[in-house]
Amino acid sequence: MINTWQKTLLALTLSGCSFIGPDRGVDVMTKSNTLERVDLTPRHYRALEHCEHALQTVPHNLFASVQPLSVDQRAKLKWPARVASYKLKDCESFRMRGEILEHLEDIYASKSQRIGVLLPPVSGNESAIQTILDQMRVELTRAGFNPEKSMIIRRTNKNYDDALRASAELVHLDRVAMLIGGLHQSHASAISRMADQSQTPALIVNSDAALGKTAQTMRVYPPLKRLALRLTETLKSQNVRNAIVFYPSNANLELYHLMKAIAGSGISYSEATYNPENPQSILSAVKGQTFRLAGIQGLPAVLIFDNFRMVRHIVNIVSTSLPAKQILFAGNQQWRSPALVLPRDEAIQGALFVDFIGSYRNLPDTIETPVSDNDYFTTAQAASRIDYQIIGHRLGTLATEAVRFGLSRHEIAQRLQSINNKWDTYFPSRDPAFDAQRESSWPVFLFKVMDDTIKEI
Repeated sequence: MINTWQKTLLALTLSGCSFIGPDRGVDVMTKSNTLERVDLTPRHYRALEHCEHALQTVPHNLFASVQPLSVDQRAKLKWPARVASYKLKDCESFRMRGEILEHLEDIYASKSQRIGVLLPPVSGNESAIQTILDQMRVELTRAGFNPEKSMIIRRTNKNYDDALRASAELVHLDRVAMLIGGLHQSHASAISRMADQSQTPALIVNSDAALGKTAQTMRVYPPLKRLALRLTETLKSQNVRNAIVFYPSNANLELYHLMKAIAGSGISYSEATYNPENPQSILSAVKGQTFRLAGIQGLPAVLIFDNFRMVRHIVNIVSTSLPAKQILFAGNQQWRSPALVLPRDEAIQGALFVDFIGSYRNLPDTIETPVSDNDYFTTAQAASRIDYQIIGHRLGTLATEAVRFGLSRHEIAQRLQSINNKWDTYFPSRDPAFDAQRESSWPVFLFKVMDDTIKEI
């Protein structure tokens, strides 16, 4: 008769046996909307327990993932009827529990060498979307894939139900290895839901849409929070405790809001807005803050979230009003242009700004970039295109990783979240491809105006 310690020793011995094999676990949503890990390893000393746990949790998710399909579409799938036939008592059979676990794992694992791209109807931002798609095609072609066969593009209305149905079709009928989309919030929500239910990796192309509950969803978008951190850290390093913020009435203030939300920065912000089409409005906004600037002890900062033309104009007004006051001028990527530094202006010397792009010569070589004798500037047309090309580059290289290797579909996200950017040298090589919040890493650069150019610091 085996006593307690012998049972424990036997369990430990079996748990170390090689026949257990690799982890085949999946994260599933319970009916109470909580997350549980289910082990689908078919040959395991706890296979009976795993089989029962799987049948209590997995079918709910799988059946929910096919619900958006039509009756005729669901009829094309063979596995739903088989899964519906499984009973808990089947797990008592050594042979049956192995078959059940293998079958469930196969459903989650099944994939083709294709990716599904979910897009909204053609609209005013179609040029940007096509730029991203074209760059994805370039990256897939470079990796040896035919993008016309590897990319399945679906257009659907900007509503959750339509997007969920399209996602289900891509996953279950086309068996894509990955979903990409989320430009509209309803699309992002639908893709995240389908990724959670079907354990399909998904890249969400949206700056702030919520990711899914499981680790299957990842965000691929230039993270403004990294710009906010870099700019805030720079201000702190200069002992800035007070900052005046100027911005046009139609400005996107996400970067500014992120800076204000950084805990422990020790920086107090005041702000003034203006109508960029009204010179008097601009003058009044700036003049209205000069008294506050004059009274600040230490080095104040003036943050300008506007384009390079307005930057020079506001800097000129402030410097003329307070000629003896030392002020640190700083801003965002909208500053970047040769017109910021030419002709040379003494008032703007030492000004700082942040950007996601460093030297244009260091961009991925699949992105054609016209460069002058200054590596940090390109043409206005190229500058507006390159931002979207970098997103397309990132999506394309990640998609290549998804379809290239012999991984099960549900294992792809885990792989992508466990590697560094060694395969994509434009992105920080020592950084993980995705951080703990499943946000894609992105390079961030800080520039300083020096003479008639900018320098990376």
